[in-house]
Amino acid sequence: MKCEHPSLYAALLVGVLVNVLLRSQTAYWCRAGAAAALVCAPVLAAVGALFAVSWRQGATPLLRLLFALLLAGTSVLELLRLWNLTQRLYPGAVTQLALCLLVLLPILYLRRVSAISQTAYVVLCLLCIATAGMLLSVFPRLHITNLQNAALIWPDFADAARDQLTLYPEYLLPALWPEPQKRGRHTLLRLAGVALGFDVTIHAMLELFYGAAMPLRADPLHAAARCGALSVFTRMEWLQLILWVMAVTIKLALYFYAMTRLLGGEARQENAAANLGSFCVYLLLLPTVCLLLRGLDVDAALRWRSAFTWGFVLLAWIGGAAAWLCQKFRRCS
Repeated sequence: MKCEHPSLYAALLVGVLVNVLLRSQTAYWCRAGAAAALVCAPVLAAVGALFAVSWRQGATPLLRLLFALLLAGTSVLELLRLWNLTQRLYPGAVTQLALCLLVLLPILYLRRVSAISQTAYVVLCLLCIATAGMLLSVFPRLHITNLQNAALIWPDFADAARDQLTLYPEYLLPALWPEPQKRGRHTLLRLAGVALGFDVTIHAMLELFYGAAMPLRADPLHAAARCGALSVFTRMEWLQLILWVMAVTIKLALYFYAMTRLLGGEARQENAAANLGSFCVYLLLLPTVCLLLRGLDVDAALRWRSAFTWGFVLLAWIGGAAAWLCQKFRRCS
């Protein structure tokens, strides 16, 4: 039975956790990250909350188009990032077109918010189980002496804050749906807190595993998983690949549904299925763009995406403030 007002918290959480698990490099030491997270989590939550207020005040057609372009560009980058990771870890296992279809075809079912919500809880549970299994697998190789005890300097905290303040679209999507009273007042703070807490925990595990060599490792999390005592990640690589595909599918399904609401207006019912024609266009365009951009520097593009997101949020704040001032002047006149 479909929920009348399904919660998207699990889908948003899967989206931000995927950004941690699929990151190709480590950016900071865990002590600096733990200190920075105490500041960065409230900042991200406040940014998302102010964006939601500004969006309700002045969501112009231009802002809707820019938001849709941001989500479409992020979808392409997510597919390219997954493709690059697959090529490094499982060379020759799957072609780029096949990987794109594996990720995108399930969205045919995930065109409704209730379907996204229900599937996201399943994927979230699988991610938690896989992460716990990986931690148990490498536990004998974690050594407390690997923790770096050198005095932290300002650049260490700056690196951690710069990495944690990457503004992902998941922090902006609650502005679209559901309404604030349905999603809860502290959803964004919980989302940012869990995401950064998980990020710091993963960095702490990697530091305990690699020690001072951590910044020099390529794909450190996946390399650590392959070294686990249980060796499940080396004997069952296809299960790990399927898990990454499922998680990215949830992320892209969320983006696709948000794009349909942005381009189709807010009048549509919250749990109505996205238009099948729009899905066909989405299915055709994304693999085509990915094939054309297969040589793109994804890490650099993701940094540009983050800068564009901050610029878009600033523009939305300005638009919301201008709309609020216009309403005040009209009431006074």
